[in-house]
Amino acid sequence: MPRIYTARTLVRGDAPPVEGGALLDVGGRVRAVGPLGDLKRRNPAAEVVDFGEALMVPLLVNAHTHLELTDYPRWAEAAGKTAEPEDFVAWILRLIEVKRGLDPEQFSHSLSRGIGQSIAAGTGAVGDICSQLGSRTAYRDAALQGVLFLETLGQDPELILNAEKHLTRALNGLWEGPLALGLSPHSPYSISAAYMSRVYGTCRTRGLRCTTHLAESVAEVEFLGGGRGDLVQRFYPAVGWGGFLPRAAHRNPVEYLAERGGLFPENLLVHGVQLTAPEIDLLGRQHMHLALCPRSNDRLKVGTAPVARLLRAGVNLALGTDSRSSCDSLSIWDEMAFAHGWFEGVLDAPTLFRMGTQGGADALGLGHELGCLGVGKQTSFQVLRPERPPTLGELPDYLVAPGRTAEIDGIVVRGLPVG
Repeated sequence: MPRIYTARTLVRGDAPPVEGGALLDVGGRVRAVGPLGDLKRRNPAAEVVDFGEALMVPLLVNAHTHLELTDYPRWAEAAGKTAEPEDFVAWILRLIEVKRGLDPEQFSHSLSRGIGQSIAAGTGAVGDICSQLGSRTAYRDAALQGVLFLETLGQDPELILNAEKHLTRALNGLWEGPLALGLSPHSPYSISAAYMSRVYGTCRTRGLRCTTHLAESVAEVEFLGGGRGDLVQRFYPAVGWGGFLPRAAHRNPVEYLAERGGLFPENLLVHGVQLTAPEIDLLGRQHMHLALCPRSNDRLKVGTAPVARLLRAGVNLALGTDSRSSCDSLSIWDEMAFAHGWFEGVLDAPTLFRMGTQGGADALGLGHELGCLGVGKQTSFQVLRPERPPTLGELPDYLVAPGRTAEIDGIVVRGLPVG
């Protein structure tokens, strides 16, 4: 049955917001958008759902997260690892140590909670990294869309062969979840060059989406450029990879990725904090997408992404929360609010909001389905109910200000209420 949804303000995302706006839902798709009176006259048989003094806003997109680590804060507390690490490598080593003390069931429960928290925070799609392949069944009936990136890494050839077998089995097996499966060769410093090339080849051959952490820290740049720094001196010995230390690549991160076959638009890059101008220009020419995680970058003290140059180069920017091991929530509303101050004077409110919606949807290959409330898109939105609804002039800054997560009063996915 056709249904008309309406509220005080309809935030479309692809056009100016509409006071008293409404949208017509037919079978989970937006078939018309406009003033309520117009839609009622043209569709007299449609049921009308009026949210009153509220805002209808597109669902947000968390383009990079690790939902299996949602319970990390309690795991770290139980392990006595609550002190803030002094640097990026110390953070990695603490994360590994905490994870090694867990059993698979804990990851599954943690992922389920992460899915619930994401939906409650107004997220409709995720680019989620999954290192524990068995836990992916938690997605079976989830009201989330996106890509579930199966993570792989390693330097030991024997262990890599075993990892490849598990990945192939997962990709060839029956998958009933709402997310598409993809692959994630973790990062240039954590996976052998040959294996990384094979993963990219698999993604291209099978038409899979991919994601790679890139240029996140100075340690990574030093590792690739000269075979030196904290990753060589501290990380490799600590994880037992001392005998597999690769030769210095004498490349910057983007050059290294290009030589492995990793510069294709379906490979969503993450972080990009240490990118240089020539690297950024190359990413723009290759039509790459980049997910920024400013709260995580701040927590790990790795720097600030060069967003102005990225935008000028035409790189599509999205937002991600990263994991609860480096971020306080899974809310993209919270991420936008932090980023507005973090990138003060560089990213305006409309650009940030687009990064959290259409930019993220495009980065995950869902731009035709989500990202805005235009005709033909899914009828998927959230209802915000603030104490004082903003005027149209106040709306851009309101959408990226703190406090939006707490104002969520309803979620609709494909035309149907959730929860």
